[in-house]
Amino acid sequence: MAILSLYIIRLVDWQIINGQKYLEVANKSNIFVTRTDALRGEILDTNGTAFAETETGYRIVFDRFALDKENEVIVNLINLMKLKKEPWIDELPISVNKNGTFDFIEGKDKEISDLKSKNRLNLNSYATANDCMDKLAQKFNCSQYEPNLRRDLTSVKYNMLANGYYQAINTSYVFAEGISQELVSIICEKYQDTPGVRINLSSKRKISNPDLAPHLIGVTGQMSSEQFDEFKEKGYSIEDIVGKSGIELAMEDYLRGEAGEKKIEISREGNVLNVLQSKNAQPGKTIFLTINSKIQKAANESLGKYIKSIKSSAGSSGKGYDCKAGAAVLLNIKDFSVLAAATYPGYDLTRYVNDKSYYNEVTKDSCVPLFNRALNGSFAPGSVFKPLVACGAFEENVATPKDRVTCHGIYHYPGSDFTTKCLGIHGAADFKYALAKSCNVYFSEMGRRLGINNMNIYCKRFGLGVKTGIEVPETSGVIAGPEHSRSLGMAWSDKVTIKAAIGQSDNLFSPVQLATYVATIANGGNRYKTHFVRKITDYRRENTIMENDPEKPELLETSGISTQNLNIVKEGMRQVVLDGTASVFNSYGINIAAKTGTAQNSGSDHTLFIFFAPYENPEIAGAVILEHGAIGLASKGVAKDILDAYFY
Repeated sequence: MAILSLYIIRLVDWQIINGQKYLEVANKSNIFVTRTDALRGEILDTNGTAFAETETGYRIVFDRFALDKENEVIVNLINLMKLKKEPWIDELPISVNKNGTFDFIEGKDKEISDLKSKNRLNLNSYATANDCMDKLAQKFNCSQYEPNLRRDLTSVKYNMLANGYYQAINTSYVFAEGISQELVSIICEKYQDTPGVRINLSSKRKISNPDLAPHLIGVTGQMSSEQFDEFKEKGYSIEDIVGKSGIELAMEDYLRGEAGEKKIEISREGNVLNVLQSKNAQPGKTIFLTINSKIQKAANESLGKYIKSIKSSAGSSGKGYDCKAGAAVLLNIKDFSVLAAATYPGYDLTRYVNDKSYYNEVTKDSCVPLFNRALNGSFAPGSVFKPLVACGAFEENVATPKDRVTCHGIYHYPGSDFTTKCLGIHGAADFKYALAKSCNVYFSEMGRRLGINNMNIYCKRFGLGVKTGIEVPETSGVIAGPEHSRSLGMAWSDKVTIKAAIGQSDNLFSPVQLATYVATIANGGNRYKTHFVRKITDYRRENTIMENDPEKPELLETSGISTQNLNIVKEGMRQVVLDGTASVFNSYGINIAAKTGTAQNSGSDHTLFIFFAPYENPEIAGAVILEHGAIGLASKGVAKDILDAYFY
């Protein structure tokens, strides 16, 4: 009762005793809260070389609570921008033709569909550009303007609508980004008495070496209204720039920073009475990646060099005529940090964001340069799968390294006519000889003895057919076996195990999984979390907020293979270099261990290569794949260039 009495007394004071006073204050002004942008954090390589930086600039912003005579202000600004030959944000997929009527812009199918959608103009799919403009002009009260100006004004107002400008009284809209200093001066002078138009300090993403790791870094952009529904719970404004893909998206919570706030008191006439800074903006964090720019560049260039060489030597129909793409991944064995993750073909990240013709070019390219093959490509492993089969067979005691299997060039599954072929006739082969010569007969028998269920258990332990843990989207791949067959509505036959054992059947793995697998062999059987982020610091790089300590890697799985058996398999991979299919590395300055692979598919064969080095005390492990590469020497050449970049 006492507390209730206090409330009643206070209300009486507000509404009766001093009611007239507070009414006059309320009628005199309104207070609105606006945001001030925070600088977006930077993305650097492991040595501090910038991938993505933030440049400050200026932009023109409309504040809805204060903007009066909207159409008149926008028209005047458009004319000024045209006079100074500076662009404004223009997303309407409609242009004016020479007859003064309207056409849809070619290549803008998605934008046109959105324009006609129920949430926008609610027009039929067959509506013309003129139909759309008629409805837009009516909606925005701009039918009186000549066609070009009507189209430009409509474009601005449509984009304001699409970005949620009219959803609340305190919303803002960015009319133009990156304006010149000259235009800043003109706007400040010409519009100083125009409420609702202001110059705002903005940040712009600058990509250094835009073709070095575009798939990994990713892009930023302004939120759509659909994205805003997801991000608004985290305190985002509709005008915020957010990560759209890659590290930019994966590390968004760290990179975004915290916006500041200003309280602005506005008179009923629209004049600014007072501005109070209630919260200072805080810049985003700095992300240090594990990527080494030197090695990444070497991998990119080498993939391009060898793919072009294969195509030119193959002509229009020879082996490798269809080789157009590839990928390579290099890991640090100590903690499974990614030193390089290259995909070919790549693209220029800056041009992709800023050049519409280039954007259309890469999105329509049949080689799909936007596809991250290193992380999301799924490829049959071929013979690079054989070391895993040997690990399992020895650990399960279904074979010993000295057991010999006689190869006559073809393997018959016992009791059936199901067969696999070998590329040679190897006679009575033990493990080391069979791995060095990549004998299909030997490993078909090892796979039969091991069985598909055991084989699949070891696949997952070594990181094949499961996600590796990297911070950006990756494929989980496919493990051939009963479980996968059931998912396709098919029955599994144990006879197919011999195909799976030599890296065929349904097995499909990504290059980053293959690199993780060979790194697990090399480091003694511990599979750590594969990762791209080395550490996160404050914007000035002075204080570390989070770190993936190389001395304390995150263990995800142990292989379950004894040290003795792993050493035997590593000796076999060394034998591949000394006297086998990778003997081109026999005279290389660093002792390496490796396995070659060829995977059959439609068109020319894929060629693969996995390796670790130095053999005696491993530091790095990697995987290379050339789609339809056919010529195994090329994938080894890419690996050599990567090794050179690391060791020399």
